[in-house]
Amino acid sequence: MPYVRNAAEVDAWFREHGWFPGRDVSDQVPELVREVVEQYAQAGFPAEPSPAALRFLGEHAGLRLAINAQREDYLYLSPYLLYAAAPRDVAELGGHLGVGLFPIGVDTSDGSLVLMDERGRFFYIHDTGAYYMGADKYEAVISLFHAPMEDAEDYFV
Repeated sequence: MPYVRNAAEVDAWFREHGWFPGRDVSDQVPELVREVVEQYAQAGFPAEPSPAALRFLGEHAGLRLAINAQREDYLYLSPYLLYAAAPRDVAELGGHLGVGLFPIGVDTSDGSLVLMDERGRFFYIHDTGAYYMGADKYEAVISLFHAPMEDAEDYFV
């Protein structure tokens, strides 16, 4: 498991897995987003990516970052449905937060969704609850590796 404590170590971890400053996969994002938007709408809980989520995905979509390669635990950065109740869970959390949320990744170590709101904040839906990861990717990754995360309800409106 990587040990990240600051932005430089987060960037180093991302670089190990194919990210680099200026990486641009924005041409792939519309198709990735379209599929998830359709799945959420079909489930009765429409979700649209914010400009912040689209910018993040334009630079990070498709990355698979090893959390624990021996156990095959990864952080996949791409929109996901993940499980049937996800659209309801995302809509419920977004309602409590007073913002729209969009799935931008999944933590396979425990089957948790990583979400981004329109302000660029990161949230995490785990089977034990919803959590705030941070205001940007650096805080989010550091939070991922230094539990416990803050309860998302501390950010409810």
